[in-house]
Amino acid sequence: MKKYFLFLSVLLASVTLIGCGDDDDSPSGVNVLLKTQSIDEGAEVDASVNSVELAYNMAVKVSARAAITLNGVTVTATRDARNATVVRIPLSLEEGTSYVLNVPAGSIVASSDEASSASAFILNFTTKGKADNSIAGLVKRLGWGWNLGNHFDTSSGEDGKHPQWGYWDNATPTQQLYKNLKAAGASTVRMGVTWGNYQNTETWAIEPAYMAEVKQNVEWAGQAGLNVILNLHHDEYWLDIKGAATNSATNDAIKTRIEATWKQIAEAFNDKGDFLFFETFNELQDGQWGWGDNRTDGGKQYRTLNEWNQLVVNTIRATGGNNATRWIGVPGYAASPTFVLINDFVLPTDPANRLMVSVHFYDPSNYTLSPYEENNNSKYKNGGYSEWGHTAAAGKADPGSNEDHVKDVFKKLHDKFIAKGVPVYIGEYGCVMHTNERSNLFRNYYLEYVCRAAHTYNMPLCIWDNNVPGGGNEHHGYFDHSDGTYLNNAESLVKTMIQAATSDDESYTLESIYAKAPK
Repeated sequence: MKKYFLFLSVLLASVTLIGCGDDDDSPSGVNVLLKTQSIDEGAEVDASVNSVELAYNMAVKVSARAAITLNGVTVTATRDARNATVVRIPLSLEEGTSYVLNVPAGSIVASSDEASSASAFILNFTTKGKADNSIAGLVKRLGWGWNLGNHFDTSSGEDGKHPQWGYWDNATPTQQLYKNLKAAGASTVRMGVTWGNYQNTETWAIEPAYMAEVKQNVEWAGQAGLNVILNLHHDEYWLDIKGAATNSATNDAIKTRIEATWKQIAEAFNDKGDFLFFETFNELQDGQWGWGDNRTDGGKQYRTLNEWNQLVVNTIRATGGNNATRWIGVPGYAASPTFVLINDFVLPTDPANRLMVSVHFYDPSNYTLSPYEENNNSKYKNGGYSEWGHTAAAGKADPGSNEDHVKDVFKKLHDKFIAKGVPVYIGEYGCVMHTNERSNLFRNYYLEYVCRAAHTYNMPLCIWDNNVPGGGNEHHGYFDHSDGTYLNNAESLVKTMIQAATSDDESYTLESIYAKAPK
């Protein structure tokens, strides 16, 4: 899907914690107060988390007499080199383990007055157990997900040129965003990232500040207990698949850049655990969304994409470490189910056998993306329809795309891949908010039905969200991208989608949803 730049400090989420007394306890009248922490009390974190950060209300340092322990073993804390108010404590964690971090009183002191110290701080947390990599395990792990859409995927369409107006979603994600997503019931965040606008044109090196910003958001999501799917998104502007399919020199140059880009990404995130998934590309196509030269070139574009997918898999695996076995999502042409179901799509070979097929689902787009709208009480048709499904009024819905179409597509994906041991996930699905109450009743029905169909055919899925409130074209707002509060009074709908995508209640079926369609 389509459509500002700040380098975030290590800790932005604010959780008031333990103070250290009053002026009577500090001879100089300095109170060292712990203000934020990067791991919540009682949290379940990935075993790959390698530090916890504590932020104070003033410049501090670690006392030479500090006796900080993790499960009784002494650890050495250091003050952050960039921010004198932050102390970083290294962690070495194992899966499925409970931990107690103990920072005794006097361990952290004011830089200006060593006699003033922070109160004792104790943090209890656990790590996740060993990941279940069966298809059923992956479906449960990924569950219902959410797209940080129109943020890092923003593109200027030019190499090395930052987007003129900043991020399209006009948001500044914080740690609280991911905490609230987790609290709402989300399991996964898909982060589409455009890298080319932050690369130099000689070595294709990615700007360190941009990499650090993306990495901070990945870490925040992981610390909140969420999975992350990270990809190349609107880099399509340089991924000229039509040109590469007809010119070997163009193809070779693009492959050189693909390899350089993915090598940097893979190395930057190699230390992240199983919560992180990679996705090779987004919606690669020649600009005609599957209705272009791909239909007449004898399969050249499809073969080019197969070649590029294999190159990315090889590049990621070659970095070793956690990337040797990390799950990788692989899309077909335009990320359309149509083009992974044809024989021209070839899944890459992978020694780790950890590949998933990635598809997007917005059928029918003339309801989900281009709705019928109302304007100043005079109705006009904006290329779309106002209703969906078997109860829709005649002429108000696309007759070729209803409940049967959803089941047919999902069953074909299941039979071709899932039944043969290859997982499939829906990286994007959604439906814009419409501009009248009746149309939105059908919208709610559509979203619940698609989620339940995905669960029925063993596919996790991620809703598209571009932080746009209200109704009409491109209005896909569910959560505020800065802090994770609800947009458009979406809480009830989000809960319905999560239940439909994850519930194992055998009485909750497609038939039971079908029977409650709007009348």
